[in-house]
Amino acid sequence: MVMIIQTGITNIIRTKLDNIHMTDRQIEQMAIRVADIVIQALEDKQQEWDKALVADLHEQNTEQQLLAQLATAMTQLDFALSNEDYARCAELQEQIIKIENQLNKYK
Repeated sequence: MVMIIQTGITNIIRTKLDNIHMTDRQIEQMAIRVADIVIQALEDKQQEWDKALVADLHEQNTEQQLLAQLATAMTQLDFALSNEDYARCAELQEQIIKIENQLNKYK
């Protein structure tokens, strides 16, 4: 069997005798080994991506919780202000500042 492979400008003529030093079984074993190495590398990379995704989702979830706390505190502040409960307003203002400082880490 003769195959003509075109590489760039020149043509290379390959025959089945080019691989006279390896049996078909050896070639198959090598192919299986290469496939195992590639699959292992892909699995390792997928685990790395999964860990990064979980960390990112956790970070987003934490940020959303802080935003919800901030909204609640601001609503309570508005209510306390309308009731003229200035002591409660001061407490809520401190709480809002703490939450805002935590949220600044996500910017």
